Amino acid sequence: MTHEKGAKLEPPLKLDMSFGEALSRFVATKPEEVAESVERSKTKKPPQDAAPRRPERKIVKASPPDRKRKPDDD
Repeated sequence: MTHEKGAKLEPPLKLDMSFGEALSRFVATKPEEVAESVERSKTKKPPQDAAPRRPERKIVKASPPDRKRKPDDD
């Protein structure tokens, strides 16, 4: 989506619940828990020891065929 002046806007938020359910969840949220969650999300996560990677592929050279080519008849 773009604004009239060309600035990009975020797409509209789509909730998969009724207004009443969303409102009851909002009311039940404790402000302290929200603040803790925000602070946790701001902290940098430590890097993992080893990222899971695919094993490297081994290149196997094909052995020469047992059959020999027939000489060309000139």
